[in-house]
Order: sequence, then C-alpha cells, then structure tokens
Amino acid sequence: MPSSDHKFESAITNLKKERLRITEPRKALLQLLVEAPKPLSAEELHTTLGPGKFDLVTVYRNLEAFENAGIVNRIPTESGKSLYELNAERHHYHHIICRKCHRTEKLDTCEVAKLEKLASELGYSDVTHVLELYGVCESCQ
Repeated sequence: MPSSDHKFESAITNLKKERLRITEPRKALLQLLVEAPKPLSAEELHTTLGPGKFDLVTVYRNLEAFENAGIVNRIPTESGKSLYELNAERHHYHHIICRKCHRTEKLDTCEVAKLEKLASELGYSDVTHVLELYGVCESCQ
C-alpha cells in the first residue's frame, strides 16, 4: 500500500498533468484527503481545515476540480450529500454505505459492463455510470 507521502505526491503530479495550479488551499485539502481514514463531506473537510482558513466555496470548487481531474472520487449518498475520497491511482470502483452510521467501504469490482453494452446496443454512446450500494452494516444491525 502506498505511503501518505507517495499518495500526496502522486495527487500533486496528477494535478500538474491536468494543468491545475498547485495552490495552498489545494495542497491543504489534498493532505487532508490523503490522511482521511474514510470519505468525508465538503463540510467535514472545511471544518477540519480550521475556522477561517479557507471558505466553504473554495473547498467545493477545489473538490470539483479534483473530481474533474480524476484525483478525487465523489460518492453520492441517499440523502443527497456527497462524500469525497482521494483517488490518486485513478482506479474506478464503487462503495457500500451504511444507512445508519455512514461507514463506507470500497468494492473493488465493477460489474456494469453488461448494462453499458445494452445501452450501446440501444444507440447510446459515451455511456458512463454512478453506482453506490446502501445497506446496514453489521455493527448497526
């Protein structure tokens, strides 16, 4: 498993590849994402950065830039709130999220190729998907 330093440097390298400036807010936000033990909301990231350091709009704008660059995964939740996690290796995967405690775990597989093929056969192109599973974890049962 890559070290925190490696993940941070990999994310910075990916930002540079996408021609995004390396600003202090971006570095601070990336460091938080590298160290986070679980996906966090924009509000949680903003609070952790510290009061008055960066405004919430800056956090959202940077998360959007990171997502567009493939550096961050946005995880939609049933409530409509999104969680964010670092994706320095740019690997595609899905999650299972507990409805009660919001524990989030990666599912290192994607089985939607059959559905994308069906969409293609219906004449759709540039098909993509968002898939997250929800349930109640063993601890919350």
